Amino acid sequence: MNLLHCAVLCAASLSALPLHAGAPAPRGALAALVAVDGQRDEISAADRVRLQAAIARYESTTPPFRATVPVQAPAYPFYPQAGILGQDLFLLNFADLDTGSGILDWDCSGYTYNGHRGHDSAIRGFRAQALGVPVYAALDGRVVDAHDGEDDMSVEATNKPANYVMIDHGDGYYGLYWHFKKGSVAVEAGQTVAMGTQIGLTGSSGYSTGPHLHFESWKDGRWFEPSAGPCRSGDSSWVSQPQVFRPRTVSDFYFTEGEIEIPDLLTYLLDEVPRLSTFLPGVRRIGQRIDLYNLEAGSTYAVRVLDPSRAVRVAFDGPWGNDELYRIAYGLFWFETDFNKTGTWRFQLDIDGRNVLDAPFTIVAKPGQVKNRPPAKVRTRLVPARPATGRVMTCEVLTSLVFEDPDYDRIRYTYEWRVNNRKVRTFTGAALSDVLARDRFRAGDRVACRVTVADDRILATAR
Repeated sequence: MNLLHCAVLCAASLSALPLHAGAPAPRGALAALVAVDGQRDEISAADRVRLQAAIARYESTTPPFRATVPVQAPAYPFYPQAGILGQDLFLLNFADLDTGSGILDWDCSGYTYNGHRGHDSAIRGFRAQALGVPVYAALDGRVVDAHDGEDDMSVEATNKPANYVMIDHGDGYYGLYWHFKKGSVAVEAGQTVAMGTQIGLTGSSGYSTGPHLHFESWKDGRWFEPSAGPCRSGDSSWVSQPQVFRPRTVSDFYFTEGEIEIPDLLTYLLDEVPRLSTFLPGVRRIGQRIDLYNLEAGSTYAVRVLDPSRAVRVAFDGPWGNDELYRIAYGLFWFETDFNKTGTWRFQLDIDGRNVLDAPFTIVAKPGQVKNRPPAKVRTRLVPARPATGRVMTCEVLTSLVFEDPDYDRIRYTYEWRVNNRKVRTFTGAALSDVLARDRFRAGDRVACRVTVADDRILATAR
C-alpha cells in the first residue's frame, strides 16, 4: 500500500459553552487525510522462474490431479481468505485485462494496475498479520510447490522472493497463493489438500507493500480473470462472485492522548499508537484516527464533541481535501478543551451531512477508575446454514469493527469447530471468519462453531 496522497487541513473550532476563567478556547482540526489504496505487488522475476520450473517438473513426473469435486465453471465456491469482504478484508486489485499500457478490470472500475494478474485482498495492517489471518485452498488439489522462510513485513515494491503455495486444482487449473507470513506455510509439495484446508497465513513477503493475499488463477498454462462483468464477457468462475465494494464505510476508529503522527507507511501498518477511551479531567488534547473505505472526491466533514449533558463543547468542519475517490484512507483529527465534567462524552462525525460515527469516551475523576473493559459480545452465523456436499462451512462473526471493544482495542477471535459434538478445529486470529474444510464433515452432520472474543486481558463469548 503506497502512501499516494496526503491532504492537510486545520480548522478553528467553536465552543457552545463558556469555560472557567483562564481556560483556553476549545479547538480542533483535521490534521491529515491520507490515501493508502495504491497497493502494488507482484510475483518477483525469480519467483516466476521458480514457479514455471516447478510446474514443468511436476507435470513431467506426477499424474494429473483428479478432483473429487470436478472443476467447472463456476469453480470457486468461496473466497480463499479469512475475513468478510468490505469489512476487515478489502479487494484492492483485480487482474488487468488490457494487453497494452492501459488498465482494465472486469468491472470497468479501474481496480487494477498495469500488468497485474490476480486478486489482491488486503487485511488491516501488521497487527492483524501478527494475530493471524488464514488463507485456504480454494478447491481440492495437490500442492505443486511451497516456499517459506522469507521476511514478511515488506512495505516496498522490490523484486525479492516471497512465501507462497502453488496448487494443482485439476483439469488444468492451478491456484497461486502469494506473500504469506513467515513460518506460516502449512503444506508441502506433493501433499493433497481439500477445499478449505488452511495452507498459510496472510503476510507481506516478497514484492509487496502491505499484508495481503495475491491470488492468481491459471488454466492450461495461462493466467485468467475468474470474475465476469461488463468488461470481461463469459461465465464467472465463482459460485458467488466478489463484487467491487463501493459503500462509504468507517472501518476502524480510536482515541489516544495527544495528536497522532504517522510519518510513513510502516508506521501506519504497525498501528502501535495506544488506543484509549478513558481520560482524566482537565485541559487536554485528544487525537483520533478514522479509517475509511470509499471517500468520494469533494466530500466534507463536520465534527462535534458533546459533554455528558449533550452540550456541544467543540465543533469544526471543512472539506476533506481529496480531489478523487480514496478507496482506502485514514483521517487524523484532534480536539482540545477543558474536560470539566466526569461521565460519558461523545465524538460525532458527519460526512456530507450524514452522521457516520458517534463514538463515546469517558472522563473519570481518579486514575484508579481507568480500567480495561471486556469486548462486546458478538453473534455468529454459519454459511451455508447446514452442511452441503462439495462446500466448505464458513463461520462469520457479526459485529462492528468500530465498537467491537468499548476501549477501541484490537481484539482476536478464537473459533472452535465441532462436528457431531467432536472438536475438529480451533484457530485464534484477527479475522471475522474462519473456514472448516470440505473433508471435515459430511452432509447431515451437526456442525457448530463457537467463537470467543478477547482483547489483551478479558474474554467474551459469542451468543
